[in-house]
Amino acid sequence: MCLYCLDLSYAANGSVRGGVSRRDILRRAAGLGMAMPFVAAASNAVFAAEHSGPAPADFRKGVEDLLARTNSPELAGYRLFEINGSDLPWIDLGLEATKGQQVTFLVTGRWWLSRQHDLWFCPGLAFHARTRGQRPIYSPGTDTSTMKVLNDGPIEVARLATLYADEDGRLTIPEDVYRKDDVKITGVALLWRGEAAAGLASLAAHGGDIGGLVASELARLRRNRILPEGWSNLFLLGGGEESFVREANGEIVCESAGSASIIERPLTLPLASRPKLSWRWKIDQLPSAVAEDQAPVHDYLSIGVKFEDGQDLTYIWSAALPTGKVFRCPLAGWDAVETHMIVDSGAKGLGSWRELERDVASDYAAHIGGSAKAISHIWLLAITPFQRRRGSCRYADIRVETADGATRKL
Repeated sequence: MCLYCLDLSYAANGSVRGGVSRRDILRRAAGLGMAMPFVAAASNAVFAAEHSGPAPADFRKGVEDLLARTNSPELAGYRLFEINGSDLPWIDLGLEATKGQQVTFLVTGRWWLSRQHDLWFCPGLAFHARTRGQRPIYSPGTDTSTMKVLNDGPIEVARLATLYADEDGRLTIPEDVYRKDDVKITGVALLWRGEAAAGLASLAAHGGDIGGLVASELARLRRNRILPEGWSNLFLLGGGEESFVREANGEIVCESAGSASIIERPLTLPLASRPKLSWRWKIDQLPSAVAEDQAPVHDYLSIGVKFEDGQDLTYIWSAALPTGKVFRCPLAGWDAVETHMIVDSGAKGLGSWRELERDVASDYAAHIGGSAKAISHIWLLAITPFQRRRGSCRYADIRVETADGATRKL
């Protein structure tokens, strides 16, 4: 997500840094169609309970105390680090790694959109890593993660987001805009001699933890979740395996809370073949409590189609918007490429299976009307970082059928 568009990071108690007033913030919000969340009574009722990691000072002390106490033989080295809004990517940690080694990252902090309105993202959504300035960029999407080192060299860390950087990690937004983010991430990189799970287990065996992060990453590694076969994470939006998993019966289960995941599967089909996307889904819980067409409450579960011109169209079950409504994504950057269509609405039918079908070519012509001659990918989306509420659903029988009767099952 390209989030600098919100430009709300400096709001606090009616005044903000740099001479930007609360009135300026509200004016910008109104210009983005975001009036509702700034009505205090409504906003306070929308957002879910907090899940905050340890404070930076407690985190640093916790790391130092734990590593001194355990003296783990599995640990080859470590570095504490801090990423602030004024920091440009990338930060060299001074920790040399060898291809094949594993490094665990534990991070705490918040990426603030607006302190005044309690709009913030978990640090894992902003955190990225790599070695020696080389591809690929590691995008965990979670506050605890373990990277397998793919290139010899120093470990580097950064805060990025989709549409913030290219595949080489160079910023695609102006530096002065990037530096305006109100973010502070405190973390540690733990470089292991062997398997990360063994190293973390050795820390846990000594009764050690840092705000529950060690236990959380150890449990995540032991779950060993993988993406459904044929699917991959969208660039710079990692952690899809924590949101999407295929069960033995073929259903893809989606669980998300306070995160952002888009997974994609390549499927090139000409629009002239009249592709129809059909699927069954059972949505047990919607991640939004209100209409999702405003930026600070833009949380949703969706299935979508990406086209060869870079445009995408996603089909949403909305909490409050009427069936048939179509709108452009309210996030800047995404508003240039993404269109949403409401295919079901409200609480009625939640928890029950429903079957849907869309004529993709007709929807593209009616609501996008671009230059694309073909579709390129099918997407599954779980976007839940704004209200930090849980979203839960199941997908089954995802398939695309063309006019000649050919069917591609996904």
